[in-house]
Amino acid sequence: MDYAGTIDFTYPKATEWYKGLLKNLLDMGVTCIKTDFGENIHMDALYKGMKPELLNNLYALLYQKAAYEITKDVTGDGIVWARSAWAGCQRYPLHWGGDSCSSWDGMAGSLKGGLHFGLSGFAFWSHDVPGFHTLPNFMNSIVDDDVYMRWTQFGVFSSHIRYHGTNKREPWHYPAIAPMIKKWWKLRYTLIPYIVEQSRKAIASGAPLLQALIFHHPEDKLCWHIDDEYYFGNDFLVAPVMNSENRRDVYLPEGKWVNFFTGERLEGGHWLKNLDIPLDEMPVYVRQGATIPVYPDEVECTDDMDLSKSIGLHIDPHFKGIFKN
Repeated sequence: MDYAGTIDFTYPKATEWYKGLLKNLLDMGVTCIKTDFGENIHMDALYKGMKPELLNNLYALLYQKAAYEITKDVTGDGIVWARSAWAGCQRYPLHWGGDSCSSWDGMAGSLKGGLHFGLSGFAFWSHDVPGFHTLPNFMNSIVDDDVYMRWTQFGVFSSHIRYHGTNKREPWHYPAIAPMIKKWWKLRYTLIPYIVEQSRKAIASGAPLLQALIFHHPEDKLCWHIDDEYYFGNDFLVAPVMNSENRRDVYLPEGKWVNFFTGERLEGGHWLKNLDIPLDEMPVYVRQGATIPVYPDEVECTDDMDLSKSIGLHIDPHFKGIFKN
């Protein structure tokens, strides 16, 4: 950390000075501040209100609090884009998982971390799509098409989504899969009313949008060990594919489930073994009887949406799959 200074957020004058710098940006039209880093501080420095041994973990909370407060004061929206966290940072959303590796292990590790994060009280969490860097070359990373595609699917069923990394991440740099990417982006826009509904519930209850299976099924001992599936809100069960073989096992918890893409009806409480999942598909199941708010029109930006036009998609016996209804 010899290349950077540390703002002393235990010192009110320093905090106000930092808020003033951010205010200049917000007055220009910036809508969100990325509070990057924050996970460690200079341990050999003197801080106004606390010893560095105590401040090291608390620093992220004070850092995000300052950015959140000035953003809300200027724009009216309480939001940051935060990386590190400590107890209490859930009051200052949003968070993302930092610089994950663009690999199957990186994707799996991101999901595991996000589920633990949600169980720790953080309602909004996401990740860099399709991972931030590769190995052994950290910079100028080229991502494999299948990793890019599978991570996009994971991102569509996350509270917020961003493409970010050490090289080009726009889909037109991946022409072989660009049409599939567009299809999944359209699905994301379709689901915005559902995401908004579940976000409001999260704000009121503290429940995360990405929920570990034990959140709903604490009595099911299998769910205590499953960290590669999750509930997205209260109604979706999502099982990302995280290998080049395009296969995986899926555990369906107790209940009645419907395949979101095919309309197939399934009973819960058992495994679906060795499923073959084409690259443009992902195992997503929705509760039978649920009503999913969706946006009926194609748009290219959320600014073009009028959420009063949202309609309810009923997962009833007539439901044949989201792309078939």
